[in-house]
Amino acid sequence: MKNDLYIDRRTVMRGMTLGAGSVVLQPFLNSLAAEAAGEMPPRIVFVLQSNGLNPHHVRPEGLGSPSGKVEKMTDIPLAEHKLREAISPLEPFKDRMSIVMGLSAKQARPNHGAGYGALGLYNARGAGGAGNRNTPHAQTIDHALAKSLPGLVPVVGLGVPSAPDRIFSYSSSVISPKRPMPIVCQPDIAFQSLFGSVAEGSAAKKFHARNKVLDWIRSDIKRVRGELPAMDREKLDVYLNTFEQMRGRQDKIGTIKDRLKAHEPVSDKFKSLSKTDVFESHCALAASSLACGLTNVVLLDAHCGPNSYKVWSELGINIRGNTIGHMSGGGWGDGNERDKYAIPIRQYHCERVADLAKRLDAIPEGDGTVLDNTLIVFMSDFAHDHHSQGLDWPLVLIGNLGGRLKTDGRFLQFPGHGKKGHRTMENFYLSLLHAVGDKRESFGVKDTDLLDLDTAGPLAEIMA
Repeated sequence: MKNDLYIDRRTVMRGMTLGAGSVVLQPFLNSLAAEAAGEMPPRIVFVLQSNGLNPHHVRPEGLGSPSGKVEKMTDIPLAEHKLREAISPLEPFKDRMSIVMGLSAKQARPNHGAGYGALGLYNARGAGGAGNRNTPHAQTIDHALAKSLPGLVPVVGLGVPSAPDRIFSYSSSVISPKRPMPIVCQPDIAFQSLFGSVAEGSAAKKFHARNKVLDWIRSDIKRVRGELPAMDREKLDVYLNTFEQMRGRQDKIGTIKDRLKAHEPVSDKFKSLSKTDVFESHCALAASSLACGLTNVVLLDAHCGPNSYKVWSELGINIRGNTIGHMSGGGWGDGNERDKYAIPIRQYHCERVADLAKRLDAIPEGDGTVLDNTLIVFMSDFAHDHHSQGLDWPLVLIGNLGGRLKTDGRFLQFPGHGKKGHRTMENFYLSLLHAVGDKRESFGVKDTDLLDLDTAGPLAEIMA
């Protein structure tokens, strides 16, 4: 029997438990209460780049092993060591960063790019890891972290595409099995979505138009629901719940309009199709989204792959990324032919990472800044090289996640794959999860070559 009162009550109850109230309102209220109590929310940013983060580009002169292989763990302060040319833009943050080498994730098959496997730790590419497909088998670490770091938008995904007219990329982030998250590749569209409520002109019109569309869809679903058999009503409820969440998010964005306005990014590059302008605009959007509380997890995908190779002509490099990756050298030693092209690209990516860090460090929060409560993870979805086997996955970390990690001014290199004391990317991801309160014991798929080696738990070396 149709009962409007019962339906309304069900809708309200769902909104208080599984719907918009849980997904949107409660995290927002929790964040306000935490901030009032002096407990600043931790934030995490992943910056993905392509073609490998070559060890000789990130290993400071005189530190670690040039061959990439050590018998025991190396832990050396960065203070007295100059950063390599490729990552030199990060020099101002040397006392707040760590370089981590020797972690493996062979199971992700990063040859030509791991795709979803980089953040999910599984083979998403098929045999050999170099196929054209990219299958979202399981949730990636950004969304796993977002469960413990809830925001109005669980994960903000922004990408730099190879094709300038590309709007979305399905490349690196997975909400849940078979549910990839679209990475927004055009800054003006991302801006309208994230800051449309405080924008003027066309962006504001689109924001309000979206509200009207969502309202119409919700009312129409409710109108026809009572005419359907019970089983069909249950199916329709799934759709209704989705639109209620979408509309609820729009409403809650309106409640923080003043905060959005205070941190609204200002740029004349949002409509530019230049890859460098897109990247710079996304960094501004990322910093603003974190500062105003829209999200606590950001993914900046500068690759949007796999097999999405760019020509960085804005940097004076007119060779496709895939060609650079296939140039001479294995990625371990110095003086590779590729370096005259690869190093300027790495430098530019590090300039963007430094720009993001500077933006966050300029925003006061509590007794410090937003950067004090943030961790930026700079990595490649190719691991260490274009044709990497995943035996070494170098990381550059900036920030200490509000003191939850010991990542200030350190160079860490772990023993090589299969050696006693070797650690993995799973250990690193578990460190992030444990640092935000998720004490799970595993993440991703195991490397079957390491089953006889003790690789359990987080990286104790970086846990505070």
